[in-house]
This record gives sequence, structure tokens and C-alpha cells, in this order.
Amino acid sequence: MDWEAYFPTVIAERGYDYYLQGLVTDLQQTKTQITATVTGTKCYDVSISMSNDEFQAGTCDCPYAAGHQYCKHMAAVLYQVAAVNDSSQPAKTTDSNEDDHDENRVAQVVAHATNAQVRDFLNTVLMHDAHLAQLFKLMVGGLEPQRDLSEYLAAIDDPFETNADSDGFIDYTAATDFGEEMLSLLNEEVQPLVDQRQFSLVFQILAHLMLKIDQVDIDDSDGEIMMIMSACDDLWQQVLAEANTDVQQQVFDWLCHQLTLPSNFIEDALMTLLFTYFKTPAFIDAKLAYTAKQLRAAEKRPNGWERDFQVEKWLKYHLQMMAAAHVPDQQVIEFCETNLTVPRVRLFYAQFCLQHQDAAQAVHLLQTGKKLVTDDASLLVAFSQQLKSVYQQQGNQKLYRQELWQLLTEYCPADETLFSELKQSYAPKDWPAARTQLFAAIATNPRADLKPLYVQENLLRPLLKAVVAADGLWDMRSYEGLLKPHFSDQLLAKYDQEVRKMAATTGTRRKYQQLVDILERMLNYPAGKGTVHAIVRDWRQQYPRRSAMMDELSRLK
Repeated sequence: MDWEAYFPTVIAERGYDYYLQGLVTDLQQTKTQITATVTGTKCYDVSISMSNDEFQAGTCDCPYAAGHQYCKHMAAVLYQVAAVNDSSQPAKTTDSNEDDHDENRVAQVVAHATNAQVRDFLNTVLMHDAHLAQLFKLMVGGLEPQRDLSEYLAAIDDPFETNADSDGFIDYTAATDFGEEMLSLLNEEVQPLVDQRQFSLVFQILAHLMLKIDQVDIDDSDGEIMMIMSACDDLWQQVLAEANTDVQQQVFDWLCHQLTLPSNFIEDALMTLLFTYFKTPAFIDAKLAYTAKQLRAAEKRPNGWERDFQVEKWLKYHLQMMAAAHVPDQQVIEFCETNLTVPRVRLFYAQFCLQHQDAAQAVHLLQTGKKLVTDDASLLVAFSQQLKSVYQQQGNQKLYRQELWQLLTEYCPADETLFSELKQSYAPKDWPAARTQLFAAIATNPRADLKPLYVQENLLRPLLKAVVAADGLWDMRSYEGLLKPHFSDQLLAKYDQEVRKMAATTGTRRKYQQLVDILERMLNYPAGKGTVHAIVRDWRQQYPRRSAMMDELSRLK
């Protein structure tokens, strides 16, 4: 069962640690499904889908799995399955009938209990589990917002404190637990407040959390902060869509105030909230006045890159508010003409001209704009994309293709969408010659990756050449299915070369497991058995003192 390739290395390693710690329980297995419980910050239910003994997909009810395809709990279960199967101790098989039977038995017990028995049991359990007590309070509506706010803020603070070291730093290992705890809190305790329409309380909780996140010192290489911010955004969306005007005004005032203060990295999130929501005429007028005020403040800063950045940012948002507020056209034109040296204003003005049927002025603005931003790749793309669209609307095929060609070879090398667009502009009989010239031009750009385009065009030999020339095995995994039926010998030789290179340096047991997994993959090739046998023979002679490596080689089938 070759499943590890689906998991990022760090996630697989954490899953392996969980497996070694014996945290996988209730393992049950059928031909098409594996289920188990894994103990992390809480107990998580994992389900793995199988087909012909091959991994297909996995689900887990942990917060991490909600934002990622695969988590460490799934990996732990798969390691446990491999261990059980390798030791010839098949996991207990079951079917849904047994689960239904267990549920029915629980339901029968509850049905036969008296009200007093249920209440006594709840009192005992909830007195010993504060988390369950809070969930139960939310479920029955026993909530007093003013009294409970401090409890919620303390619950927010707790993961920051318990996962940090003595210097206040949350390291890479602790970051996973931190992320899971915060996501669980948002899902299990704050979401019910939204459901109960306690919007003012939710606002205060989210505001507190965002300010805490802005100050946290953390190694979130796996994206924990991004996942927490995404979960917060979902809650903000619900609050701002359903809250009354008073709560919306509280949030609006808080956002406007926070954006005048220094921040580490939540500014973009605050800006998104302010300019995505609050769409009533009163709020739009307030945002128009606010952006004008912020623009004036930015213009008063000392000259330098920070001033330029702030001026451009607030110019962009002020233009958006001018459009939303339906400011008279002449006022928009005067504002744009005054600020044409700012590229984003020029792009806005070009679009404004197009909407008002002045294509000639739009083209002039875009052509001169490209000359002003030659050192900014993202702005070059923006000007070129807009100019390309104008040429297409005008029916100017020559300039349209010319702009597309420049995008594909310089600004967005080998972009698949642009490639398809350019192809559609040619007659089928003319395309092969144009494609050859295009590929030659793209190949001169060191940032270009032609392999996806070779796939689009079904050019297997150029694809094979590129895959074999690439370092490592990443491209092999991506294109092996397409190339193997036609070039198995060449791919096997690539595997042989890379796996020997990987083995040249020592590593952890995890590395040796990956090497053996690659060898097992090679066995599926026509000449794979002989090649793998030669590799294993050589390694046993070259690296006899690597005990972990020898152990892993012994499990090779």
C-alpha cells in the first residue's frame, strides 16, 4: 500500500510518532474502509477509503484536516495498519451493522434511564470536564454574555500560554497543538455563539483573538496561523451578514481604529473585512471619508518607500469607494489625472475609460504604463493582461497575439491558460509551426516550466527528456502515469540514478522507509526486479553498518 507520497513529509513523520506512542485505538478494517480513533489534543475519528489494497482518500474530524487534505492522524492510522498487516495479525473487521448495534444499545440505555439518573450523571461528568460543561451550557442556552466574556477571553489566552516556552515562543512542534486547540475552540465554542446570534460577544472574542495573533511569536511552518485566520474570517462573515446595525457599527469603528495603529501582519485581514463588508450607503459614505482622510495622512509622511506604499494603498481604496459611492465622472477623471504617476490609479483609469467607450485613451494609458513599471513584474502582468483584452475587443489580431506572446515568454512564462488562449487564435494548420517558435522562446526563460504544456499538446518525448533532466523524483511522480506505458526503461533508469544518489548520505529511519517505498515502486516496472535486486545487493555491501537501513531493506517484498 503506497500511501506516503500523498502526505507532506513532516505530517507523515508526526503520524509515525503518534503510531509509535500507541495513540491509535479501535482499529477496524474491511476491504474498502479503515476506521480508527487517534488521541491528539482530543480523540479524533479517522476513516480511510481503500480500493484494491490502495489508499484512495481519508477523512478526520480534527481541525487540521478541515484546511488540509491529509493530517497526521490519518498517517498514524495507516502506519498502524501496515504494522498489523506486516505482523500477520489482521485488524478486526467489522461492518456498519456493529456500529449501529452499539448506537442502538446506548440509545436503549438512555431511554430506560429516569430523569433523575440522567441529571445526576450529567452533574458528575460536567463537574469534572470544563470543556463539556461549556458545550452543554451553549447547547441549552445557559449563556450570560457579560459575565462569560472574561471566560471566553481566558480560553483564547490559554493556548497561547500553554504552548509557549519560557521565552514566549511557540516552536514548530507545539504549533500543531496550538492550531488544533484554537480551531477546536472556534468551532466548538464560538460558532455556537454565532448560532445563538450573540454577535456582540462574538465580535469581542474575535477582536481579542486577532490582536493576540498579531503579537504571537510562532513557527507556523505548517500554516496554523493561516488556518486560524481563515476560521475567523468565516465567523466574521456570519456576524457581519446577520448582525444588527449597532453591532456592525461597533465592528466598523474598531476596524477603522485598528488600521491607524501599527500591526505585524493582521492589517491585510482588517482591510479585507472593512472593504468587503459594510455596503449600505451610510457605510460607503463613511468609508469614502475614511479613505480620503487616510490618503491625506499618507501624503504627509516623509518621502521614502513607506510613504509611496501607503499613498498607493489608500489611493486604490479611495478609488474603489469613489466608484461605490457613484461620485460624478468628472470628479473621478480629475482625481485620476492628478495621480497618474501611481500605476494602480493608471490601471483604474484605463478601465474607467473603457467603460466610457474611450478605448484609444485606455490603450494610451496602458502602453505608457508598461514603460513605467518595467521593474515590477506583477504590475507588468496587470498592464499587459488588460492591454491584451483591449486589443482582443478591438479585433486587432496582430497586437493581441503580440501581447499574448510577451506574456507567455516574459511575464508569465509557460502559463497554461494563456497558452490555450494563444492556441485558439491560430488555425489548426498554422499552430504546429507557431508552437515550435513559442517553445523555443519560452525555453530561454529560466523561470519557465514547459512540462505542463508538453502534456497539453501530448508531446511525450519532449516531456520525457525534461523529466529525466530534472533533479530528484518530484516530476517522476507527476508524469509517471503518462510516460510509463511508452518509456518504462528510461524511467526505471532515472529511478535507479536518483535512489542511489539519495542513499549516498545517511539519514533517519524515515528516509530509509522512503527509499524502500521507491524500490517497491520500481518493482512494478518490467525490468524492475533485476534493477532493484542489484541496488539492494550494492547497498548491503556499501552500507552494512547502517542498521536502520538494513532493517528497512529486509521488509522489501
